[in-house]
Amino acid sequence: MIIDKSKSSERAAGLDLFRVLSVIMVFIFHTHIHHHCSYGPLNGFVSMGAIFMTAFFMLSGFVLYLTYNKQNLVDIQALRGFYLKRLFGIIPLYYVSALIYVLCFGNEGFTQKILLVPIDMLGLQSTFSSLFEVSHHDGTWFISCLLLAYAAFPFMQEVIKQMSTKAKVAAIFVCAFALLWAPLIVHSFSTDSIYASPFYRGLEFFIGALLCSLPQKAKVLYSFKAFFVELIGLVFIVSLAVHNGLSVGNYMLYNWVALPAFALMITTLSGLHSPRLQNSSILRYASAASYAFFMAQTFNTNIECYLFRTYGIENNLAKIAISVAVCSSIAIVMHELFEKKATRFLKKKFKSYI
Repeated sequence: MIIDKSKSSERAAGLDLFRVLSVIMVFIFHTHIHHHCSYGPLNGFVSMGAIFMTAFFMLSGFVLYLTYNKQNLVDIQALRGFYLKRLFGIIPLYYVSALIYVLCFGNEGFTQKILLVPIDMLGLQSTFSSLFEVSHHDGTWFISCLLLAYAAFPFMQEVIKQMSTKAKVAAIFVCAFALLWAPLIVHSFSTDSIYASPFYRGLEFFIGALLCSLPQKAKVLYSFKAFFVELIGLVFIVSLAVHNGLSVGNYMLYNWVALPAFALMITTLSGLHSPRLQNSSILRYASAASYAFFMAQTFNTNIECYLFRTYGIENNLAKIAISVAVCSSIAIVMHELFEKKATRFLKKKFKSYI
């Protein structure tokens, strides 16, 4: 998710904040389900933290449309540049994370590992619903979905540009209906989960792009106050639903509240004017390293479980603190040593193509 700050610097800062929030919520969710960390009255909401993957895909579509809507991605040179930039931004760190997991934590046999290589290299694991629990795929499935969404984006954008506002709103409602109805089918017929489905994640991505293309007139939304009201409303509704045992664990079913809430939050933060956010070096770095923080969660749990087991750590706060320290350390190392250097090298190497 790369934002062209020369085009919309103020909007970029708000979206950076939302990206960091989404990453943190997914991390907290993982500490809750893997280490049984408690967050007091927020436990209900945290137990459904996986809904923030919906936020991630919506934000990805929104940001790409914000960045590229003035460009003609049907042009072969622009299209080539778009694809190369996307690949350079995510593939190196993805490959490094997958390799570390396979070498250090993978339980598959040699033959199985060899069979998975082309699938992993092409990022096709999300097209096999039964591969979610195999190898590193429960941590890298979103990369697979994102790669497929990136592949379709240039065509999405050109279609969106030719749509009327009414048609865009209608398309959002159609996509939302599909996302809300599909989990009911999963629940009623006990089908495979659609949590890692590239099709349904692609619909969330498409909604984000459509949302960005709509006229932004509701200036009353562009404030921290509006954002906090939206966030508190989401926390309250999700917590209440979990308390009443409403399909807890069926994360995609919670799109009935997640989709409208995240649409409001993204809209609010996209138009937020805040010099403090814009000038925050901490937010800028956290946003830049957010992808590495995501990827660190591919194997940080294994390391933390080893530490907790070896040293008999059971204290709740200690487990949270150690999890934050381990994941953050891995993320910073991956960002500084692999992500930044690899992206810089590849962009320089293929400068004439992008």
